[in-house]
Amino acid sequence: MASAASAIIPAALRERFETAGQSQVFRFVDSGVATEEETKALVTQLEDIDLEYVANSLKSAQAEAAAIAEAVDLEPPDHFTCLADVSPEDIASWGACGLDAIGRGEVAACVLAGGQGTRLGFDGPKGCYDIGLPSHKPLFQLFVEKLLRLRAMAQEAGGPNPQLPFLIMTSPMTHQQTVSFFEEHSYFGSSNEHVWFFEQGTMPCLSPDGKIILESAGTVACNPDGNGGLYPALKRSGCLDRLQSLGVKSLHVFSVDNPLCRPADPCFVGYCLSKNADCGNKCVWKSSPDEKVGVVAKKSGRPSVVEYSELDDDRKKQCDSTGRLVFGAGNICNHFFSIDFLANVVVPNMAAMFHLAHKKIPCAGEDGKTTKPDSNNGLKLEAFVFDVFPMSSQMAILETKREEEFAPVKNAPGTATDSPDSARAMVNALCRSWVEKAGGKLEGNKDEVVEVSPLLSYAGEGLVDRVSGKSFSAPCHLE
Repeated sequence: MASAASAIIPAALRERFETAGQSQVFRFVDSGVATEEETKALVTQLEDIDLEYVANSLKSAQAEAAAIAEAVDLEPPDHFTCLADVSPEDIASWGACGLDAIGRGEVAACVLAGGQGTRLGFDGPKGCYDIGLPSHKPLFQLFVEKLLRLRAMAQEAGGPNPQLPFLIMTSPMTHQQTVSFFEEHSYFGSSNEHVWFFEQGTMPCLSPDGKIILESAGTVACNPDGNGGLYPALKRSGCLDRLQSLGVKSLHVFSVDNPLCRPADPCFVGYCLSKNADCGNKCVWKSSPDEKVGVVAKKSGRPSVVEYSELDDDRKKQCDSTGRLVFGAGNICNHFFSIDFLANVVVPNMAAMFHLAHKKIPCAGEDGKTTKPDSNNGLKLEAFVFDVFPMSSQMAILETKREEEFAPVKNAPGTATDSPDSARAMVNALCRSWVEKAGGKLEGNKDEVVEVSPLLSYAGEGLVDRVSGKSFSAPCHLE
């Protein structure tokens, strides 16, 4: 006999789930275990679940898992350019091309900022983290100021519409904190017109036979859909349509945990445009065969990122005639996409991107209370931002200099690598090189940090008038 709470379930919703073979989601409601409050919360969750999308994603992920079990043909990437081998004239040409596109309002930047600073020992969105520069600017502020500098540069170059929207993908755990952080800091000199927030989605956790798992009597067990959730989130939030309506043609996507990242980098954008690329990837060469990063490669003839765990020892150590790693194009989560590619190729095929992860998933016991399993009991569906690479018809890959553009902040302070300390040291080294190249003199301990404000210089340009013939004592912040 159905409980009183059963009446809260809309008939159309019940029919949709029963038709899809997911009637088990109502069992605690129908048995009377779920309260009216729990039932209302369950209805809210269920109404947001696209069952066809979930089913197609599971099917695709299962097919991918079966394919991985078979031998995979891996090759080094083609359409590859090393920035160190390019003439200054070509670099300048790409930069001018990218800046022109920014000036016409055809470029936007997007940071993947759904993660929390757990590994850093930081309670909050990672973009709010201060790595300890003299200015104490958080990561978000560094990116905003770089974009403000680019807008000014594009305007000075005669660009009629350097709008340069900054998209911030949050997660359900970080969204409100991130929005509040920007509001409290007045958008770091930008405006809410130029800063767009949108949330990545979640996927329901599934049993091995594809049934939606309940975490409790009134809650569906869910997991974030990975940074590959960017694509459905862009579409679902309306951001993709908004970009199209504004005439934006190129989107630069990057990770939040790299203070040296150059958002909307004109050189990278111009390079990709010159190659007529629908998809582009900026990489750094691996420092050693054992560096645990994925690499850009061709998998079964298609451009892909091959995870560190997918490479056998022979491929990890394989070198060419110059002693350079063959599979060394380290992926740093720094990507270019044409808006047409996202709208016309990626969005229609989003369900094909997901991977299976076998996990221990807290689930509802017979009494509707949450229990923690001792072994893997279910599946999580996750996607990565680079999962769209095989969909590309024209991929462009640019190798940049690690010391200029890649200082990941992943580990807690005091850790030797990929920490706030190592990132701060890299920022110091780069800014010192800019000041000295522009004719400035630096005094004091070389370990004391010199910081150049992004509002003053995006990538070392325009510093001569500010520093030539002058001395600066470290630590210092040049504004």
